[in-house]
Amino acid sequence: MARDFSAVLDRLPDDRSPAPGTRRIGPWQVRLDAADGALVSRPELDLHVLVKGCLYGATPDDLLDAYLHGGRDFPRNIEGHYAALILDGPAGRVLAVADRVGSQAMYAAHTPQHVLVSTRPDWAPFRERPLSLEGVSAYLTKGSLLGGLTLRQGVGVLRRACVHDLAGSHVCTHEYWPLTFTGPQAGASMADLQAEFAHLIRGAMTRRIQASGGRAYLSLSGGYDSRGLLSVLTSLGADVRTFSYALDARAPGSDAQVAHRLAAQYGTRHTVLGAYHGSVLGNVRRNVAWGGGGAPLCDEADAWADFAALNPSDVFVGDHAFDINSHPLSLHADQLLRQKVPPSFGILAWLRPTLPPTTYAAMQGAWEQTLARVLAQAGAGPDRNLTGYPLEIALMLDVNVGHSLLPWRDRFAGHTAHVHLPYLDGALLDFTRRLPLEVLARKAMFRRVLHTLDPHLMRVPLARSLGYVPDWTAELIAQRAEIWGHVQATSSPLDDVIPPDVIHALLLELAPTPRSVQLRGAARQTLGRLRRTPLGLRVFGPAPIRKTVDAATFLRRVLTVRAVVADGAGSVVQDAEGTRARPAGLTWAVGD
Repeated sequence: MARDFSAVLDRLPDDRSPAPGTRRIGPWQVRLDAADGALVSRPELDLHVLVKGCLYGATPDDLLDAYLHGGRDFPRNIEGHYAALILDGPAGRVLAVADRVGSQAMYAAHTPQHVLVSTRPDWAPFRERPLSLEGVSAYLTKGSLLGGLTLRQGVGVLRRACVHDLAGSHVCTHEYWPLTFTGPQAGASMADLQAEFAHLIRGAMTRRIQASGGRAYLSLSGGYDSRGLLSVLTSLGADVRTFSYALDARAPGSDAQVAHRLAAQYGTRHTVLGAYHGSVLGNVRRNVAWGGGGAPLCDEADAWADFAALNPSDVFVGDHAFDINSHPLSLHADQLLRQKVPPSFGILAWLRPTLPPTTYAAMQGAWEQTLARVLAQAGAGPDRNLTGYPLEIALMLDVNVGHSLLPWRDRFAGHTAHVHLPYLDGALLDFTRRLPLEVLARKAMFRRVLHTLDPHLMRVPLARSLGYVPDWTAELIAQRAEIWGHVQATSSPLDDVIPPDVIHALLLELAPTPRSVQLRGAARQTLGRLRRTPLGLRVFGPAPIRKTVDAATFLRRVLTVRAVVADGAGSVVQDAEGTRARPAGLTWAVGD
């Protein structure tokens, strides 16, 4: 598993010696908290590095060499999914390095006198800070944090593809991998590009196979991306097991059922894990203990608890940046919806009669500020003014990949194993910037390349349903007495924003979903699948993008945030089996 690290930097007067167990780095007294063996040092140079995650074809020492000799863009030639903290004694610098996609989030709080940095969103010094209304509004509206927000005031997520210099009075950020699109080289044919794409995919997987341990697993769904991983991994001779999660592994056409057939086709050992064990509060506790408020709500959190019992060393997952809309989107609202971001707070307008008017207005204003920040960070501001496909890819990396998928991978799959993301390999990302972007629409080139690599890829049809998401409305109705009893027996700073009586009212108002509504939803899903096919696009045009938040989803988010920000949450938490555990780690004195 990827090991977390934390650092406390306190400004130290020139005439004062650092305290025992710390070290002076420039103006700072530095104390590190990291797992045993995580710190790599060159004592003769007073140079040190902490790395969380995986480097491919490189070591932490190579990262230090790149820092010493590679110039301002030194991380650019380091391949990996990682976060790093470099401490340079002679230069008096403390640098936080985020990889190109921010796969291992780093959280930081900075004042002129103190800096806190950690890869844990629920680190104890962060929990001492008051709630961030923007962060709470984002989590309850979107279901995840975006725009660099966290649930705590003054704590932010350090931006991807950047080197962050912490050694001054404020954080200085240098972007070493700007997202610019050059288009293909003159004379490059589509056949040449597809051949290069296939070569890069195999190379990305080869690097990760070589770095994986003895019990590597592939998260296998019934979709396109993970079966592509399965096909290429097995063709390269990888000894990989597969797993999926389900409510009923026998449900026809579900992810788990299709994954089982795919595993048989490619000859892998397959495991189906129960997605949900029947307790809403148990599912919330796992989301709190593992997600820590930094990851979206995980429907199948119970399955990840069972997955840990398999003692995995590595997990391969199929997240990528190869899927853009069938046509360029001109409106910011459509761009946001494409990344599953509600473009207005109106998505929660049904809450207006329930919340105090001042609270509703404050949350609405906070969400509008967040949307403006997200668009500006992605390049839709006056400085860059990205539009169309370039803006869509920037938002995809910043929002959907960086603040939704990857935190979920890090906090859940990464809880027990190293996570490998072959499709987010640096060489593949560089290649994407050289493509005519329209060939990425609906994964067109990606699919052609995978079919070229394996003509039998679609022998098993795509899954028709996820098959692992419970009917949360029904679960909340069945367990609302227990849930309300828990709310009454506990307190949280969130109660000042969402009072317990609001939770009670929403619980009482829940009603079973009528059969007619279920049938209409199933019909819309079927029509949506048809409209996304080439024929459907020609006949019906693009499918409308919808985004809704129902009362059950909102309540689960509230219960999770309420527990995350409760006093003492995370210092001692309930682990997957209900025992009490504290995050492992040793205090390291730099240079000792």
